[in-house]
Amino acid sequence: MGRRGIRIEKVVPASIASELGIEAGDKLLAVNRRPVKDILEYQYYTSEEVVVLDIEKADGEVWSIEIEKEYDEDLGLVFSGAVFDRLRTCRNRCLFCFMDQLPSGVRKSLRTKDDDYRLSFLYGNFITLTNLDREDWEAIAALRLSPLYVSVHATDSRVRACMLGNEKGGQIISDLNRLRDLGLQVHTQVVLCPGINDGEVLAETVSTLASFWPTVLSIGIVPVGLTRYRQGLYPLQAVDKVKAQDVITRGQAWQRQFRAELGLGLVYLADEFFIKAEQDFPPNEYYDGYPQIENGIGMAREFLDRLTELDNDLPRELPERTRLTLVCGHGARLVLERAARRLNRIKGLEVAVMPVSNRFFGEEVTVTGLLTGQDIERALADSSDEKGIILIPDVVLREDHDYFLDDMTVGELMERSGKAIDVVEATADGLVNYVRRMAREGGGVQWPGR
Repeated sequence: MGRRGIRIEKVVPASIASELGIEAGDKLLAVNRRPVKDILEYQYYTSEEVVVLDIEKADGEVWSIEIEKEYDEDLGLVFSGAVFDRLRTCRNRCLFCFMDQLPSGVRKSLRTKDDDYRLSFLYGNFITLTNLDREDWEAIAALRLSPLYVSVHATDSRVRACMLGNEKGGQIISDLNRLRDLGLQVHTQVVLCPGINDGEVLAETVSTLASFWPTVLSIGIVPVGLTRYRQGLYPLQAVDKVKAQDVITRGQAWQRQFRAELGLGLVYLADEFFIKAEQDFPPNEYYDGYPQIENGIGMAREFLDRLTELDNDLPRELPERTRLTLVCGHGARLVLERAARRLNRIKGLEVAVMPVSNRFFGEEVTVTGLLTGQDIERALADSSDEKGIILIPDVVLREDHDYFLDDMTVGELMERSGKAIDVVEATADGLVNYVRRMAREGGGVQWPGR
């Protein structure tokens, strides 16, 4: 980092930093005479009761400020990102890499292959551990970064190295031993590629990872995602109905075994397996607190159970007749149709579900979060529904922004489609709160981009 420092984006009003005259636009050069590489080091070093900050002001003047405060008291500095030095990027060439299957022309940020242990700890991003150097391992140990989220895929060293396209991938057992020796824990993931890491390879992987419990807190299994842009890439098969049923059968046996041995299921299957197998989602107890819900494991069950919990919060009728159309990927259709059946019991409300085919990435891609503006525009053009409000879940938009993966904005979609469109939080709470607001205020809630 040297003298360049980290730009301070914001100073919390009435905070310690504010009272000391530190301002947005100043640069943090060091904490306790050390440059800091990321938000984790910043939080660690500034947790002490006595902290020395080196700050460069906008005019180039450098302040060295000694601060006495309560232990763990926040200084009030806000930065634009979590990583201050450089993002640790992926050094693998995975057979199934989704980034390699993107169409040309997508924005550059979508092609960034992060494999950064800090984002794993902070946000649950899965990492492979293959790019860690001595300094990274020392930081993980010193900052006690636990749990991390690790993509294992296979514990057979040959299979994993082949899947990752990286010989270091074969070191997963020594990496897990190292984490266990450090007293750190991990949630693990297996991206299931039929013909490569299923069957006996998967059985060995589950058994080996289970032997690392409680270092290994959970084993999530998700089906490989394939787009229509695989020309020149390794030929992979999608998980079909038969394979999904086989994995579910194996998963149920593992859950029974580990509940008896460990007191928890340990192995959890992605919602997509149950959708592909045309089976109902397991009950809440299956998920043991949903340790991998952000990985698409248990989202459907959590949504449905939460909707039931909120049932008494729903109004009995709306002040004016309203039609809502819920947009989703085909994978979420059955869940939202259950929600629609309940909402249609509200007098004055008519709810329909519009599953949208993903032609941007290919129709094998059924998750709602990967729908693009042009996919939705096409579906709306084909729809005969001329009335009502189109509800789009916020997961199809870039976080804190109003544009889709293909850079179309919500406002552009409204203009092109001629439809009334609102965006709703993609949770049961979000949907119920939307309906409750309509009951109080009438009509839909206006999207800011309208």
